[in-house]
Amino acid sequence: MPLQRTRGRVRGATAELAEWAASLRIEDLPDSVIDRVLAHTLDTVGAILVGATQPWTRTVAEYASVESPTGRSRSAALDRTLRPEWAALINGTAAHGFEIDDYALPGLSHPGSVVVPSAFALGEDRGISGRALIVALAAGFESIVRFGEACTPSLTSHRGFHVTSALGVFGSAASAVSVRGLTAERGLAALGIAAAHASGTTEFTRTGGDIKRLHAGMAAAAGIRSAALAAGGFTAPLAAIEGERGFLAAFVEQARPEQLTAQLGHRWALDGLALKRWCVCAGIQAPLAGLDAILREGDIRPEDITAIEVGVDRATLAHVGHIGGSPRDMTEAQMSLHHAMAMRLVAGGNDPLHYTLFEQGLDVGAQADRVSLHVDDTAEEAFPRRLLASVTVRTATTTATTVRAEAPGTPTTPMDRDARLEKFHALADPLIGERDAVRLVDAVDALREDGPVSVVLAHTRKAQHTA
Repeated sequence: MPLQRTRGRVRGATAELAEWAASLRIEDLPDSVIDRVLAHTLDTVGAILVGATQPWTRTVAEYASVESPTGRSRSAALDRTLRPEWAALINGTAAHGFEIDDYALPGLSHPGSVVVPSAFALGEDRGISGRALIVALAAGFESIVRFGEACTPSLTSHRGFHVTSALGVFGSAASAVSVRGLTAERGLAALGIAAAHASGTTEFTRTGGDIKRLHAGMAAAAGIRSAALAAGGFTAPLAAIEGERGFLAAFVEQARPEQLTAQLGHRWALDGLALKRWCVCAGIQAPLAGLDAILREGDIRPEDITAIEVGVDRATLAHVGHIGGSPRDMTEAQMSLHHAMAMRLVAGGNDPLHYTLFEQGLDVGAQADRVSLHVDDTAEEAFPRRLLASVTVRTATTTATTVRAEAPGTPTTPMDRDARLEKFHALADPLIGERDAVRLVDAVDALREDGPVSVVLAHTRKAQHTA
């Protein structure tokens, strides 16, 4: 929205978002929004459990344990409780730590891995109710998805920033504004301080490294810090997001600032939230669905396949098509379309259990060399509102088989509650046991009736002891 000056004050998107986050109440949330928030909360907790066992999360947990005083906020990776900023750093890293966390269309950020760790860490610290936590979660999810609408795909495609960290910090800050009950004026400062924390590039899609895992934790911790500084009276630019030298100008070549506030409070952008089926980049979900359909419905054995041709949109091709079939680390493996398709054929799937085989040295390079990628016009036209792919499989003895697939778990191909619970238990049961997993599901559901916030992460305590 354009800047307006009222009695010397600047009013634009930053101010409007702050006022909305500060004033949001449970009565403002439709049942469908509460349902979606709780579904993505449970999904994120499942991702935290898996990510808590990974070496990069343990490194962050060791660092946080040294630096943080004792607090009231739990993490799935430590026995002791920490101050909120540090607990959010760990749990955000864990949530984003194994590529099984949620994402959003059209923004392609990972809101849950930022908002859930942030809201729970601060919510536990301040002893808020379950319903107050839902409000804070809704504020955070909605903010990130709207930023995605305003910035995608230009933020990544033109500048190389990573949406989860660059946009996630605003969702964490909005959530913290809600938890702390800040005024609109202090909320404006919090968002302005958050803009100064926005960061993170996508060089991991080229040369790997653990850093992608940290991006969600960085954003979650920085949003909490931003709100704390704002609560103490620290100030920030009044138009930190939309101003002449604000976030949008610095980070986005082709921004759509009107999406930040269009029908705010009436149209819920978080309807664009999506769940992953497999623990690989969101852009790889549709190709895997296509390959699965061919293998499931056709009379084709993986060992008979001589070529796989995959068509995706240009942005996806740039994001997951560069690494090729011989990744050097887990990040590259989960960001490689060539490797993921080969893993499906050689290992039989793309779930966390299958990727332990990669860590043990499984080489799928021969199959990965049979995968070729190209731009598919239909997928290009649909992106970023929908993630589509065409998949063609060739063998030496049959004619080519081609399917067109869409990423499962998206708004147009949603997972129902049974499918969501199946995914959650597949992640959680091996780590904390079926009994605690059931209790965790019940604890998340109980938030709707003002159930205690602290109970949810209490059930994750076993994950840290499972390697």
